[in-house]
Amino acid sequence: MADDLRPQLATLISRHRSLVVLLGRNPCEALRRDHTRTDIGELSTEERRLRIDIIAWSPRNEPEAREKLIYLASFVAATGASFDAECLDTILKSVERFF
Repeated sequence: MADDLRPQLATLISRHRSLVVLLGRNPCEALRRDHTRTDIGELSTEERRLRIDIIAWSPRNEPEAREKLIYLASFVAATGASFDAECLDTILKSVERFF
């Protein structure tokens, strides 16, 4: 029953993608670039929180596992970001039962 209350992966991805586009490749760089925006720090924190939520997401089925992996790969390609060993382990463990 609690699973029914959690947001959908697609919703998390959509919100995260919007923030990544808004902040650009590097949120810290965005803050240096635009000193007039007082909300960039808050937006950066929200982006990080959503990214962590997506990484920790336990897919319910194979299509959702694929959606998660495709999105994270596109995030890395678009931003040049990388994941540490702990994040990679979390991602792999969350999808391993489907592949």
